[in-house]
Amino acid sequence: MTFLILMLKGFIIGIAFIVPGVSGGTVALYLGLYDKLLKAIGDIFKNFKESLKLLVPVFLGAAISVIGLAWLLGLLIDKNSFVVLMLFIGLIIGGIPALLDQIAVKEKIKSAIIPFVLSFLIVVGLLFADKLLSPTARGDFSISAGSFFLVFALGLVASVTMVIPGVSGSALLMMLGYYTAIVTNVVGGIFDFSRFGYNMFILIPFALGIAVGIILTRKFLGKMLSLHPVESYGAIIGFVLASVIGIFLEIRDPASGLTHSVQTPIVDDFGGFIQANPWSLVFGLLAFGIGFFVTYWFLPRSQKPKT
Repeated sequence: MTFLILMLKGFIIGIAFIVPGVSGGTVALYLGLYDKLLKAIGDIFKNFKESLKLLVPVFLGAAISVIGLAWLLGLLIDKNSFVVLMLFIGLIIGGIPALLDQIAVKEKIKSAIIPFVLSFLIVVGLLFADKLLSPTARGDFSISAGSFFLVFALGLVASVTMVIPGVSGSALLMMLGYYTAIVTNVVGGIFDFSRFGYNMFILIPFALGIAVGIILTRKFLGKMLSLHPVESYGAIIGFVLASVIGIFLEIRDPASGLTHSVQTPIVDDFGGFIQANPWSLVFGLLAFGIGFFVTYWFLPRSQKPKT
C-alpha cells in the first residue's frame, strides 16, 4: 500500500514537472515529500537501499505521468499554442504571490529589488540574444558531442528549478525554446522505437544533468535560501517573470504549419493573428484566468510574521 501511495504522489509530481508554470518542488512540498526526496537523493550513496525505497515508486509514478502528458501537451501545442501557452502563463503569474510571501519582512523588501532587476534583465537579455541568433524553433538535436553536453547542461539548469519550490523547470525549457525538442519530441515519443537510439541519446544526458544538478546544488541553494532569503527570492521572482516573456515568444500561429516547430511566431504579426483568430483570443484569456486561479488559490501560502 505504501508503494502505491508513493507512486500516486509521484504521478501528481510528474504532472507538475511537465506543465510549464507548475512547480514540481512546490507540489512535492504540498504532498509532504519535498524534504524526504532531497534527503533520499543526497544520501543515495550512503543509504542506497533506504533511498531506493522512496525514490523508485515516486520516480515510477512520475515517469508514467510525464510520458503520457508530454505526448498530449505536444499535440495540443501543435493545434493551438496560444490557448495552451496562455494557460501556462496564467499558472506562472498566479504562483508569484506565493513567492512574494517568502519575502516575509516588509522592511527588508528593498534588499530584493537589485537581485530582482539583475535576474530579470540578465534572463531577458539572454532570451533576446538567443532569439536573434536562432529565430526559428528548435527541432531535433544533432547527434554530436556538442549536443550531448548541451542537453546535459539543460538538465543541470532544470534541476536547480526542481530544488527551489515555486520555480518551474518546464517553464525554463519553454523559455529557452527546448521544451518541444526534449519534452514533446523525446519524452512524448518514448515508445516510437524507430527513434529509440536518438531518444536515448537525449534522455540519458538530460537525466544525468538533473541528477548531478540536484546532488550538487541541494546544499548550496538551501544555504542561500536560509542565509539570504529576501535576496534569493528577489532573484527567483525576476527569473519567473522573465520566463513569462520567453513563453509568450514561443506562441505560434497554427495556420502557418502543421507542427509548432515550423509555425510562425505570432509576435511577427500579432494584430493580424488576433483579427484572424478572435476565438483563440477569447479562449486564451479564459485559459489564462483558469491557470492564474489554480496556482493563486491552491498553492500553499506562507504567513508573514507580525512585526
